Amino acid sequence: MEKLNCEILTKKPADFDERWAKWLKEVHDVPNHIDIEYEEIEGYGKRIGFYYDSVQNTKIFAILYLRLDSDKPTIVYYHGHNSYIEEDHNIWHCMNLVAAGYSVVAIDMRFQGPRVKDPNHYEFTEYPSACYNITDLENCYNKRLDQDALKIIDVIKDPKLFPNLKNRGLMVAGPSQGGGLSLMAASMADVPIICSLSDVPSDCAMKDRILNREGKYGVILDFLNDHPEYRELVLANQDYFDVVNMADRIKCPVIASIGTEDHICPPKYFMHAYNKIKVEKELKVYEGFGHGGFEEQQLPLKIAFANRQYENFMRKEN
Repeated sequence: MEKLNCEILTKKPADFDERWAKWLKEVHDVPNHIDIEYEEIEGYGKRIGFYYDSVQNTKIFAILYLRLDSDKPTIVYYHGHNSYIEEDHNIWHCMNLVAAGYSVVAIDMRFQGPRVKDPNHYEFTEYPSACYNITDLENCYNKRLDQDALKIIDVIKDPKLFPNLKNRGLMVAGPSQGGGLSLMAASMADVPIICSLSDVPSDCAMKDRILNREGKYGVILDFLNDHPEYRELVLANQDYFDVVNMADRIKCPVIASIGTEDHICPPKYFMHAYNKIKVEKELKVYEGFGHGGFEEQQLPLKIAFANRQYENFMRKEN
């Protein structure tokens, strides 16, 4: 296995906390509003498809798998890059969590699925979405992606919108891009998160991943090669969205998984974030695996971890 210690280029900007306080206010300033597309009765309860309002006048599509026979927490599920929540593998993830007694809300990402309604103008759309508005820190794609992931927490915790969920706790989960977002949400959310279930997490050591052309961030190197005048600016901006700079803010227990041969989200980068997590944490290392492939082995470990954290949470509440 490649050594898990390496030097990385990530640096924490001096105004990191100030920027994120402003960006969180932007999220909370969006009124909590949903438009329900459909509501279907299922054996476990209800399946509700809806849009919620997010930053910059965008409507994000989400599906709530609502358990009506269980008071277990709601798990916010973030999908992997270039996927969407109605694909089979995302349904598999969600339904296994539902089978374990949890309600699950899954959201689509901007420009990664067919349903999100984003009316905004973007620069550099000749490149993949990771490059949209990439020279504009306040309007870049990564910022809006993170804010969408945080806004669903406001929405799902609003008792006027989802009264069935008002007394339930909250967990976050996801693979790859979703693993990075679940860690970001655990660090930035200002409501209690019971735990984070993060698989093969992305968004760590982002400058290194760009320059080494690893995973979805490799396309940014193409942009920099075409526009060398933006190189310093673009690389510096990545630090605001790097989980390495967020990890010390995580207050909830974390279970994470990595494959030792993962060349999309190399585990050596994630370890810089993992080592900064100061609370209870578990890391499952899958020797010889790449970017996933061990989902069935990891699933019962995640569910057992979630159950244990829920029990701990309930003891503290009572």
